[in-house]
Amino acid sequence: MKRAHWLKAWLIQLLEMALAGLLTALAHIPGGPVSLLAAWIAMPLLGAVSAAAATVRGLLNYAAWLLPPVCMTLAHIILWKLPPDPGPVLLCAFVSLVGAAAGQVMKERNK
Repeated sequence: MKRAHWLKAWLIQLLEMALAGLLTALAHIPGGPVSLLAAWIAMPLLGAVSAAAATVRGLLNYAAWLLPPVCMTLAHIILWKLPPDPGPVLLCAFVSLVGAAAGQVMKERNK
């Protein structure tokens, strides 16, 4: 039963982050401030929220922070055949790590 619990949390996070990564990659079409806001603000914040929620749902916090930067990178590679700038990806990884830690704290407080 426990295996299905973390697997469900991981699949939900995968779907959320795949959609967010795709929208972030598509934000390069209009370019300018839309692209910058998506890459530097929206995706890291969505990654943090997603990592925290996945941790609360039962995913290990050490694994919850990995999907946001990976999905952001893979969406750019699939759509544009090039990786995104490393700055937004590293920011997304760091903020997602903080979100996963916050999710772990929330999970322990709810016990």
